[in-house]
Amino acid sequence: MSRTLWAVVVAAGLAMTSGCGGSPPGAPIGEGKAALEDLGQMLKDLASENRKPPAKLAELEAVEPMIPVAGPAVRSGEVVYLWGTPYAAGGTQVAAHEKKVPTEGGFVLLQDGTVKEMTASEFQAAAPKAKR
Repeated sequence: MSRTLWAVVVAAGLAMTSGCGGSPPGAPIGEGKAALEDLGQMLKDLASENRKPPAKLAELEAVEPMIPVAGPAVRSGEVVYLWGTPYAAGGTQVAAHEKKVPTEGGFVLLQDGTVKEMTASEFQAAAPKAKR
């Protein structure tokens, strides 16, 4: 194979694997959604055990084994959890969201454990934030 053809094949392969926009580098697609689902399950589990959710970052360590995906995302700031927000069956208020949601849209966790996608304008205008 000639060097020119080899260079074209390598360049095409790199272009196909690098992707086109969307997620920031290093953030796999769906990671925020998975972290919010993980967090929602933890809130449900705590509620079924009559335990309170963490009210501040220092209390996260106690429940971190329950949230292997959400724990690091909350600690890094990629997921914003409204501290102390409990699970509420039928609750439609936002309990947590991806950091980018207020400006770019993305996934939010509602108090009933539902994860849904919202645009930035939906989040700003219509999404009630949970009160502790």
